[in-house]
Amino acid sequence: VRRVVLDNPAAHQAVAGRSLLYLGNHQVGLESLVFSILGAALNGMPTVTLAKIEHKKTWLGQLIQRCFSYPGVADPRLITFFDREDKASLPAIIGELAAEMAGPGRSVMVHVEGTRSLECRTPVLKMSGAFIDMALKVNAPIVPVRFVGGLPPERMEKRIEFPLGMGQQDIWLGAPILPEALASMPYGERKKVVIAAINALGPPNATEAPLPGDPDFAARVAAWQARTGASEEHAVLFEVLREQTDRVPAVERLLAAADSGVLRLTNTPEDAWLGVLAAWLYGPRGPRIEGG
Repeated sequence: VRRVVLDNPAAHQAVAGRSLLYLGNHQVGLESLVFSILGAALNGMPTVTLAKIEHKKTWLGQLIQRCFSYPGVADPRLITFFDREDKASLPAIIGELAAEMAGPGRSVMVHVEGTRSLECRTPVLKMSGAFIDMALKVNAPIVPVRFVGGLPPERMEKRIEFPLGMGQQDIWLGAPILPEALASMPYGERKKVVIAAINALGPPNATEAPLPGDPDFAARVAAWQARTGASEEHAVLFEVLREQTDRVPAVERLLAAADSGVLRLTNTPEDAWLGVLAAWLYGPRGPRIEGG
């Protein structure tokens, strides 16, 4: 993330601490997790992003599960999944989220078109009215969100996990749309207002371009992949850890094994957890993992 832009800081301050419904576009895989963390920090309210159940078994879904399976760590539920093949799944999830928003408090992020875009210049065109209905039911403001800078103007062949060229994104948050304002509108107008608010954020869709990439970082990722056979996603995570200066001892051990060629584990729950993560990051040809 290069920067987070609040279109109207005073309006955001006015709803601080309330359950919010964030509705936005979708560019790259990583932004869903990043936004759950940022949303909680910005508004002081736990934030969950809604995702398709297929993502539960992807590298990101597995990484989230691994992070919160560390001994003694409670899962804050940053991502919740629904099954598109099960017609009852989404209404059930919406009901659960609405109960949390109205009760203890939780904000929700939804990528309104349901899947990642393949280029950056097509605006948001559609969304389900069910999410607006949920916001009105629990009296939650809707915050339009636009992710910018992660995609090229030309259509790609496949969706990507990280901003183009290992670059960055800007995240724009528009002024909250209050539930009483939406409730006073004809039903059909509500979606139009929300979609227009998303598309109005940031640069014009017709001229959006990707933010500059990081070729040095991309080269390090490619080199680790070539050396170890790790996936691109796990190579990215390894190189991100390498860049950190404030490291916990477990990360120091992970990285030291890249030089020594061996990660030695003890018979503890913490090292059992570390061993699974290490196997991902090291790939089939990376450092050996012994013990555990």
